Amino acid sequence: MNKFNRIASPAVFAALALLALALPACAQRGVTAALSLDQTVFLADEDMDLKVQIINRSGRSLALGGTPDWITFSVQGAEDYIAPKIGELPVVSPFVLGSGMAATRKFNPAPYIEIRRPGRYTINATIKIPQWKQAVACKPVSFTIVNGTPLAGFSGLEFGLPSAPGSTNAPESRQYRLLKVAYQEQLKLYFQLTDKNGKTLRCYPLGHVLSFSAPEAQLDHFNNLHILWQTGARDFTYLAITTDGDLLMRQTYVYTETRPRLKLTENSNIAVEGGVRKYTAQDLPIAAESARQ
Repeated sequence: MNKFNRIASPAVFAALALLALALPACAQRGVTAALSLDQTVFLADEDMDLKVQIINRSGRSLALGGTPDWITFSVQGAEDYIAPKIGELPVVSPFVLGSGMAATRKFNPAPYIEIRRPGRYTINATIKIPQWKQAVACKPVSFTIVNGTPLAGFSGLEFGLPSAPGSTNAPESRQYRLLKVAYQEQLKLYFQLTDKNGKTLRCYPLGHVLSFSAPEAQLDHFNNLHILWQTGARDFTYLAITTDGDLLMRQTYVYTETRPRLKLTENSNIAVEGGVRKYTAQDLPIAAESARQ
């Protein structure tokens, strides 16, 4: 009896036998999958654009996405911490993946998994292939949760949503917040929308911000949030965001003889005064081609 046989337990032999059976089967099936994120640093509750890419080289078409358990996710932190589920991530969307084809599906696990503790995390996923009664583990992806710093004066701009016609109830209360996040010499400006209980409804980065920039923010007569801040030596970014946290407008202005600033108009709308608008491909709504030239 060699050294390995003397120290290996029956449980180890059983595990090795299962692994030996599983690995060749996965290789022969020819299906691989991987997870990816567009960024590696997030705030707690920030929307996540998690992509799952599946490549089928099995020689057969695959029918996927038809049941709630066709793909399952788990998020693990330091010291084997498993982030708890707080809801069911919607995943059902049937599709057929032909042999030699690749498909990418997008998910946002943030509202459905409790990922609030600052630290390093890894997302794992497993895909079930019902035709073969077999599962394929996705290549995992890692990310970091950090704390943001609320901007002075913007730690909670409170506003009310209009009540339904005929309703006598008090308006629903919400808050806008602006935060700065510094990580690896990068500084980003973040938007956060919360309800009256402090629950995060939306959270996402607005873009790069200079360390000395002092963002301006005002509400229009619809309670939409308008933000203007400096993003370059002479460039300023202007955004308008709805009460549901959706991006309504994005424009760029250049500091010329005067500095761009937010101005409240006579009809309680918000406009940019000063500077000159610069038309870019990132404009929202998309600027006409003639205006950009």
